[in-house]
Amino acid sequence: MKIIVKRIIDKLGFKLSKKLGQSLLNEDPLQATSNLIGKNPILFDVGVNQGQTIEKMLKVFPNSKIYGFEPSKQCFDIVKKKIKNSNVIIQNAAIGAEKTKLEFNEYSWSALNSLLKRAYGNSKIIDSYEVDVITISDFCESEKIPYINFLKTDTEGYELNVLKGAYQMMSENKVQFILVEIFFNENYIGQSSFGDIYNYLIQNNFQLVRFYEMLYTSDGIASKTDALFLNAKFDDKLNN
Repeated sequence: MKIIVKRIIDKLGFKLSKKLGQSLLNEDPLQATSNLIGKNPILFDVGVNQGQTIEKMLKVFPNSKIYGFEPSKQCFDIVKKKIKNSNVIIQNAAIGAEKTKLEFNEYSWSALNSLLKRAYGNSKIIDSYEVDVITISDFCESEKIPYINFLKTDTEGYELNVLKGAYQMMSENKVQFILVEIFFNENYIGQSSFGDIYNYLIQNNFQLVRFYEMLYTSDGIASKTDALFLNAKFDDKLNN
C-alpha cells in the first residue's frame, strides 16, 4: 500500500520527507537538533562567555550533561555564580589544537574576548594574561566522555583550532552536531576562514545543515554567521 501511495505522490510531482529532516530547518539550532539527539545528551559549549548558550541548552535539553570552557577570568566567575546545576561543569581554560599556554585578550566588551587580536574596531584590550589551552579529545579521554551530541564553538576566530583539537573524537564519529561561528570578513588577525573550517569538517564526515542569522558590514558585505553541521556517520547506538 505504501508503495502505491508513493507512486501516486511521485506522479503528482510531490516528494515525501521525514519529519525529523524537516526539524533541522528550525530557526533555533538547539531546537533543530532536539529530535535527533538522544534522551541523555552530552553537550559542549566552547566559549561560554556569560553562560547565555548554557541556559538555552538546559531549557531544550533538561536532562543533558553540559561541559563548558571559558578562559576569561571575569566571565568564568560570573558563570560560576550564575549557573547552579550539578549537571553543568565549567572549566576555566581555552580550547585549541594542542595542549599549551597562550596569551588571552580581554576586551572592553566581553563578547570580543579572544586568543587573537582584533583587526579593526574601537574596542580596546583591557587585560592580557596567559591561559591554559587544552584539547577536546584529551579532555574526553581524561574524563571518559564517550561521545558529544552537540558541540558549540564561539571563540572569535579560533574555531579551526578548536575543531582540530577534537580530531580523535571526530575521526571515530563520536561527535554528532557542531555549531560553529563563521567570519567572512577579517575581524581578527589570523582568524579561521570559512573555507578552511568547511573543508576540515567535510573531510571528517560532516555535512552542512544550514546558516543562521547573517550579519553584514556597513557596505553590505557578509560579515559573520553561525553554521550547523551534522555527522551523518554518527553512531546512533551512542545515544542513550
